[in-house]
Amino acid sequence: MGNITIFAGGFGSGKTEIALNFAIDRAREVKGVVLADLDIINPYFVSRDVKTELQENGIRLIAPGGELAFGDVPNIPAEIIGLIKQENDMVIDLAGDESGALILGYLNEYITDRQNYDLYMVLNPYRPFSSDLESVMELKNMLERTSRIKFNGIISNPNLVEESNIDVIVDGHLKVLGFGKWLNLPVKYLTVEQQFYQQLFPKYGELLKGIKIYLRPDWLRGC
Repeated sequence: MGNITIFAGGFGSGKTEIALNFAIDRAREVKGVVLADLDIINPYFVSRDVKTELQENGIRLIAPGGELAFGDVPNIPAEIIGLIKQENDMVIDLAGDESGALILGYLNEYITDRQNYDLYMVLNPYRPFSSDLESVMELKNMLERTSRIKFNGIISNPNLVEESNIDVIVDGHLKVLGFGKWLNLPVKYLTVEQQFYQQLFPKYGELLKGIKIYLRPDWLRGC
């Protein structure tokens, strides 16, 4: 069966953008990619906002619908369990809070039955919930304890949105590497906006992954 890749992180970590990019990149290689938007407690930047673009790339989006699509209550899409049992590549965008962990715990037996799965912690060290080791450890322990699934890697996503520059990325990534050492977790990728990719590739090589920003609203662009 295909792989399940789960991205979890605190508010502002950038996990939804990374999940979107990962799903779209994967869809260029294989058919049958599913993106499950399970960030359903605090749906501020959510992958279902770009449903049309996902469809154009052949990606099936699974997300809450109807009146509860943007509600503040747990609302797990009914078809998610059936899709986990099928042959596909699935990407899960998961809230990095207790509610997200409860959802993952509910799906535990179905995910672990697939055997091929990865749970990645997305860290932006410039955000409050991942700016220090204590907060990162608390996030890791809470998610693992409640979901009963262990993290097997970190996605480093250091940025200050429009104020990002090379120094911000390099310094932030060093901090994330320190977190990874303490947590005994490998850093799988360093994600950066495409505009920084060419400059940073000589330094980081294949660790570097350029991403497109799909969900940034106009007011964050200074409009």
